[in-house]
Amino acid sequence: MSISNDELVAKLRDFTSDETTPEEAIRLFAAARERCPVAHSDKQGGFRLLLNYDDVKAAQSDWQVFASSPSVTRPFAERPPFPPLEQDPPEHTTWRELFTRVLNNDTAKEIEPLVRQDVVTLIEQLLQRGSCDLVADFAEPLPLLALCHFLGFDVEKRDAIRAKALEMVGSLGDQERAAATFMALAQLGVEEVLARRSDPRDDFLTELSTAEIDGELLTAEQIAMAMSSFLVAGHGTTVAGLSSLLCEVLSSPEAKARLSADPSLIPAAVEENLRLHPPFFALFRRVVKPTTIGDVEIAQDESVMLCWAAANRDPKVYDDPDMFSLDRKQSRRTRHLTFGFGIHACPGAPIARMEMQVALEELLARAPGVELEDPAAVAYEFRGTETAAIPSLPAIVHV
Repeated sequence: MSISNDELVAKLRDFTSDETTPEEAIRLFAAARERCPVAHSDKQGGFRLLLNYDDVKAAQSDWQVFASSPSVTRPFAERPPFPPLEQDPPEHTTWRELFTRVLNNDTAKEIEPLVRQDVVTLIEQLLQRGSCDLVADFAEPLPLLALCHFLGFDVEKRDAIRAKALEMVGSLGDQERAAATFMALAQLGVEEVLARRSDPRDDFLTELSTAEIDGELLTAEQIAMAMSSFLVAGHGTTVAGLSSLLCEVLSSPEAKARLSADPSLIPAAVEENLRLHPPFFALFRRVVKPTTIGDVEIAQDESVMLCWAAANRDPKVYDDPDMFSLDRKQSRRTRHLTFGFGIHACPGAPIARMEMQVALEELLARAPGVELEDPAAVAYEFRGTETAAIPSLPAIVHV
């Protein structure tokens, strides 16, 4: 992007995901990275943007300066927090322990056979139809089925969960709507958990119904907070990640051929796609005491946007950062930040990774002729609260 310093500063001051596209944002971040890596926007009450990998990673590591409470989205909305994402210690510690009972590597291994069967069933349906939308017909239903498996929801509840989760994510910038959609989504979870207190099953919803915080059973509001976190973060992000993975692989005959011939490369494909296309472009933090990044002083109570999408393409960390490469090696020093870092790293990452790996593995094996109808027409959209996703992937599916 060829742009003068004055024009660049003006564009950054007007930056908000509500008024641009992911592609435009990536170009703006690339132009700004060297000249103003701690930029400022006047939108959404005003906030700083962190664009460099090291700055974003350091901020995520320091919750004592960069707090997640009361919200990681902007503008602020009057609603309960999403635990543990929007909490800091000591509250975060208690909720994180509760969430990791189900969001962990063991759970991913336990439900993998069920997820694999779901994937096979979905692919068989796609093969029968011949043409489909890989987002609506494959990427969207799969994480919901997995959610039902590891939480214990009956499968017939998934459509209602999906609809209300999407409505809530799209409303978080509107205080009145956000409160209403939060309660509508939360009510689904509260009803299920409270029902387990009188009719227990062998599932996590039952475990949640007996869980305690500070020696007391969870209140209806605490159950609502927990379930909203599971239902929003546990579904939409995986849909976005799987959709972009399918797009990257099916848009590149070379990548598709290599992965079909050597499925052991699929985990690398998943990580490279997550680096390039984080479902959350960014999340916010609140500065709780004055700090300095580079030569920029940031005052107490300022908002800071941690731009994962920019950090993951930092050329100081990644060679050819805009390229999808199956040969890219990630180390502890260069691991992408899509799932966060530090105490707020996503506890559901093992399950999301498993779902994406199984889905791509089975699709390439059972429908090797699958192809996108028009790869050049695919576009990413911002969909509220800094989330970015592909809305549709029309495809032909055949053996």
